[in-house]
Amino acid sequence: MSRADEPARTVVAVFVKTPGRSALKTRLAESLEVVDDVETAKSLYRDSLDCVREAIDASGLARTWAVAETDATGYELWADAPTLAQPAGDLGARMAGIYRALKERFPAVVLVGGDLPQLSPGDLRDAAEWLETPDRHAIGPARDGGFWLYGSSAENPTARWPGLPYSRRETAQRFRSAIDAPAERWLELPTRTDLDDRGDLAGVADELERLEAPTASQRRLAERLRRLLDVHP
Repeated sequence: MSRADEPARTVVAVFVKTPGRSALKTRLAESLEVVDDVETAKSLYRDSLDCVREAIDASGLARTWAVAETDATGYELWADAPTLAQPAGDLGARMAGIYRALKERFPAVVLVGGDLPQLSPGDLRDAAEWLETPDRHAIGPARDGGFWLYGSSAENPTARWPGLPYSRRETAQRFRSAIDAPAERWLELPTRTDLDDRGDLAGVADELERLEAPTASQRRLAERLRRLLDVHP
């Protein structure tokens, strides 16, 4: 059996919300000073999803959509990959449920959000290679103190995820402490900027432009963000 024919060893679960079913990028919409700011934020989210989709596919890893709405797993936007409905609970509980469901079928699981358009195929491959060894972890720190990626080949590192303080300056640090694995079992990826509000546009555009091999969607979004910044610096 050739490597191309081998079953996927690492799956990337993308946590997403469905346009028209849930509010999208509300902080970004509130911070944009443009006409139809809600529609602009929604379309930026769709552009970000295109970037994430292309980056994962370019990495060669398997992809699954982790959909926030239990009745939207059949939505046309998610038709190009398997879907799982996120379970109820806070972010930690939802991540834990998706992780455990996928770990039953894959040796390693990587969790990312749909709002990090500067996701790099190289970073994903680095994480997947690191996780080929059992009981390892990978994390991508975010500039706001959170994290944009978590991956693991451990059987069940999720016990203390629910109830942690997410969306805080100390989120990544608290998350790593909750897993309580030795430092040598961790791979830390480059720090990235989450696309959460207007103040993040320049940082995301910079990181998109610094990618060694950006996808077509990443190049288009970088140009769009620069146009937004030119009009609303």
